[in-house]
Amino acid sequence: MVVDSRRVLYALTLIDCRQKYAGSILGTLWYPLYSLLLLGSYSFIYLVVFRMKYREFGTYGFVLFIFAGLIPYLGFSEALSGSVLSVRASLTLLRNSVFPLELVPLKHVLSAFVPLCCSLAIVILMILPTSHAGWHLLYLPVPLISLLCLSLCGAWLLSGIAVAVPDVAQFVNIVLLLFMFVSPIGYSIDMVPERARLFVYLNPMTFLIEAFRYSLLGVRHTPLWVDALFLAGCGAAMCAAAALFRQFVPALFDYE
Repeated sequence: MVVDSRRVLYALTLIDCRQKYAGSILGTLWYPLYSLLLLGSYSFIYLVVFRMKYREFGTYGFVLFIFAGLIPYLGFSEALSGSVLSVRASLTLLRNSVFPLELVPLKHVLSAFVPLCCSLAIVILMILPTSHAGWHLLYLPVPLISLLCLSLCGAWLLSGIAVAVPDVAQFVNIVLLLFMFVSPIGYSIDMVPERARLFVYLNPMTFLIEAFRYSLLGVRHTPLWVDALFLAGCGAAMCAAAALFRQFVPALFDYE
């Protein structure tokens, strides 16, 4: 399905990315600028407001540590929040269209990966002159694929439910906000008290952040084999969500 519609999907994703900042003076330059501003603002919060420090890093290293944890969270957050109401908004247009409804959430997830890639490029350029640069950067496709699978799983499930229950979108925004605080973005797992560490491990973002940090900085607190299990789990969940969504596509049009 995706292979057969890849050209249409690519064209629609490209249009979606261009329309995001259409009419603005800087246009698509807002993608890297937005990434810089967002990463900088979070660094200010953690370093200046919270005054957080990590014993293994200096100030610049800790900025990279925060960025490496923030990037997967922001990518997942934008993918989910952008796709949750995408199917409901497209039902009228797609009722008599040959474009598969399953590709609508996929389009929004792929669009969310554009600013993610801009942020990654910025962080990699910041890492290259430091001692944190190394062969572990070649590991980056593993967490990227895991993030894509997890985002698609959530997008297909939530966008289908949101057709019948639009309030799901508000619930998703609240949960994503909660994820920001219970995800090890500005802190490491070993900094969490033992009695509260279970909540961190129940958060799927923890394993994504660990994988991204390892690929970018070469540091981690979970075994490497955890990434393989997490990737397999995300892939299986994505396939199950896609099959479930496809099965209920005819019923979704009844809520138009």
